[in-house]
Amino acid sequence: MDLDPRYLQAFVQVGRELSFSRAAKALHLTQPAVSYQIRRLEEQLGASLFDRTTRRLTLTPVGVRLLDVCERFFGDFARLAGELRDPTSAVAIPLRIASVSGFGRYVLFPLLQRLALRHYSLRFPTADQVFASLHDGSCDVGFVYMPVVSSRLVTTDVWNEELVLVVPARAAPRSLPRKVDDFTAVPFVTYDESEYVFGKWFEAIYRHRPHSLHSAYHFEELEEVVATVAAGRGWSIVPGDCARHAKGVRVLRHPRLRARNRIYAVTRAGAREHPAVATIVDAMRAARSV
Repeated sequence: MDLDPRYLQAFVQVGRELSFSRAAKALHLTQPAVSYQIRRLEEQLGASLFDRTTRRLTLTPVGVRLLDVCERFFGDFARLAGELRDPTSAVAIPLRIASVSGFGRYVLFPLLQRLALRHYSLRFPTADQVFASLHDGSCDVGFVYMPVVSSRLVTTDVWNEELVLVVPARAAPRSLPRKVDDFTAVPFVTYDESEYVFGKWFEAIYRHRPHSLHSAYHFEELEEVVATVAAGRGWSIVPGDCARHAKGVRVLRHPRLRARNRIYAVTRAGAREHPAVATIVDAMRAARSV
């Protein structure tokens, strides 16, 4: 199949903007010229790339797949071109990291500081957003709490964290409630990833979840969660690394059972791996074995 690369560039710009007019402006072309290139690309592929029947332009499933391929190709090509122009530039290419918040803030970031890595960015989206960033090529490595089966992604087990119940220190009970449904009367402080974390903890400690839980407060980040628990406004379940240095809270543990949760590093299959990724993964495995 003989595709004109200009058609692919026009497609990527329209796919990013979801607007022919904005894409044309970015490409310094007329809108009819961009529309023509997209039509020719669709003719050559024998498939529609955009749904034009709705008020807002959207990608078709084929369009989503092609945009993913193009984003990865153009990104890898730009890196290769930069390295060929200056072989020493590979080490200066910023490493783009996306991690679920609890692990990213309390384990990953301190590790990056100890390694003294340079030229990286670190974001804390949700697990679903981490996967989306990997698929669209906007991050080089992601750290999540769930493995994924995909031919497009490579998953590596790198960390094992404990999930813990935190309660206000000044009004802490002496032990865990005996029955799981005793938790229905407790005000909880929840956050964006808490549904998975709470479920994992209850399954490990009580073998099933309460019939219902009352969320008295909800936040995006764990700092506000811990501060609200410390203020005596509720309980929460968080990664143990988050609770370790928190003031004003107490961890309640079962005398024997622990809730363990694995963390995985995820990269794109076939993509050129940034040299710092292996350094980070090796350091995590070394720290985990201590």
